Amino acid sequence: MDAKKWKRILWKNSEKRWLIGLLIAASIWGFVDVRRRGHLHIPAEHRTDLTVYTEAGAAFFDGRAPYDVANARGWTYLYPPLLAMLMAPLHRFAEPNQVTVWFFISLVFCWGCWRECRRLIDVVCQSDPVAAAAWMRWRAWFGTAAVVTALLPTLNCLQRGQVGIVKLYFLLLGARLLLAGRSWLPWTIGGIVLALPAVLKVVPAMPVAFLMVLLLADLLAGLRRGLADSEAALLPRRFAFSAVGVIAGVLLFALLIPGALVGWRANLGYLNTWGHFMLTKADNGGMDPRSGNSHSARNQSLQNAAYRLGNFATYMMSAGPDDRLVENFAPPPMAMDDHTATRLLFLSRAGMILALLALGATLVRGDGRRLNLAVGFSLSCVAMLTVSPVARGHYFLMLAPAILLVPLWLVCHGRPRAAGIMASVLPPLCVLHYCLMPVAGRIGLLGLGTTAWLMAAMVIIARTQANSAANSCSPSPELPLASVAPPLCGNFTPNIG
Repeated sequence: MDAKKWKRILWKNSEKRWLIGLLIAASIWGFVDVRRRGHLHIPAEHRTDLTVYTEAGAAFFDGRAPYDVANARGWTYLYPPLLAMLMAPLHRFAEPNQVTVWFFISLVFCWGCWRECRRLIDVVCQSDPVAAAAWMRWRAWFGTAAVVTALLPTLNCLQRGQVGIVKLYFLLLGARLLLAGRSWLPWTIGGIVLALPAVLKVVPAMPVAFLMVLLLADLLAGLRRGLADSEAALLPRRFAFSAVGVIAGVLLFALLIPGALVGWRANLGYLNTWGHFMLTKADNGGMDPRSGNSHSARNQSLQNAAYRLGNFATYMMSAGPDDRLVENFAPPPMAMDDHTATRLLFLSRAGMILALLALGATLVRGDGRRLNLAVGFSLSCVAMLTVSPVARGHYFLMLAPAILLVPLWLVCHGRPRAAGIMASVLPPLCVLHYCLMPVAGRIGLLGLGTTAWLMAAMVIIARTQANSAANSCSPSPELPLASVAPPLCGNFTPNIG
């Protein structure tokens, strides 16, 4: 057996050992810490969000009002009916057992996210030799940066019994199916899969919608070019079947499945209740004791990060009350409660959406379609965190795809230094947020840092694309293709490191 085969076998065995070791460590942590958070004998120690979903899920089937029932800490359900309905079977177990079962289900989805990230990189590299060569050289750096960035948010998500890992998995799976597919079936299935996270928690509708906008823009750009090559000829069908899949998925997950479970009339009534009372929080999460304080330091959306920093600066200049009072309910009026500040924050969020749309139009003008589309999708996952009024710390595991793909795009376009910087900024921000929460959260470090990173990424990509002599990837002068490119015959399976 030659050396390459031995190396491949040893790598696979090493990967399996790492996975087994991580599973053992996670299992111990799950039983020692996460399970304990489900106990109800001391309500203050009931520190899991899972029972919000399971209690509401049971209420959908036992005649109670699901949007009025609360868990042991007094928190209520805020999302469309399907998520709670899917969680309802767990209500049969005691609360510690509910938490434990969901913890191990979430671990499976963690592994799924890892696999989908690898497969998405594989899809990009198989169609782009320059991207394959760049990934083989930079994968350790980019992969480590992505893992470090997502590690603490993922652990937080597992600990709190949240569903962010599930949302990320279905977003990655759907995006990969749309980008890799070459027939109607994967495109339709990909669209249906993408609709699921959007129906579960609404906010993921932003990356789903943006990916569809990218596919449409790519189709229009292909029509202008004449759909000359075989790849371009697939664009009309890809967009059509993807759109059909998304629409079918929304109908399936919002109407058909819940209607079949609780009745059509009842489901429409629940949707009406959710629409009237829960969508009022779309612009401002508010300070409802039954849903949590959206001005908490844990919320690192652009809106709340700027709100916290403005109040902190005012307090430090002795021009306002202590900004930390917003951690409590019914605080005194703060400087950032001013109508002008509120309007500016709204305009800044709207500006991020417009900037993202402009970047999408730029990305589809070039070649290397799969890499460009994947980068645009990953950036929309980051934009989702800034535009949403609520983005708690565990939401930021959504940064991982962008940390893998944005630097890779920059290396392919001859910007290795910028790629290294962009891969290195967000990991320390996430670590600082969790390790220095009272200070970092107070000044909105993670939220404002993520927004600045997103803006920088969009500007650098747009300028690089505009300055490119040809609208295609070109290897960096620092990246001699012949010396680092893997053999492109056979199957190419990159690793995240």
